[in-house]
Amino acid sequence: MRAKSKILQEVIDDLFEREVKGLETYGTTVDRDDYELKNWLQEAYEECLDKCIYLKAAIKKIENAQNIQEAKSNL
Repeated sequence: MRAKSKILQEVIDDLFEREVKGLETYGTTVDRDDYELKNWLQEAYEECLDKCIYLKAAIKKIENAQNIQEAKSNL
C-alpha cells in the first residue's frame, strides 16, 4: 500500500533504501541480539551530532547567500 502523502511515501522509500544500505554495509538489519541498549543509544546520539553539523552548515550557507544578496543590493 502506498501512502496518500507524497512526502510520507518519500520517507518510507528512504527508510527502505537505508535498510538495504545497512544490509550491504553491515550484513544485518537492526533486528539483532548482539547489540546492547547502550550501543543503540550511542549510535542514535552520534547520528544526532552529525545532524547538528549538517544543520549548522546549511544555516551558514543560507546566511552567506543572504549576505551576498544584501551586499549586491547595497551597490
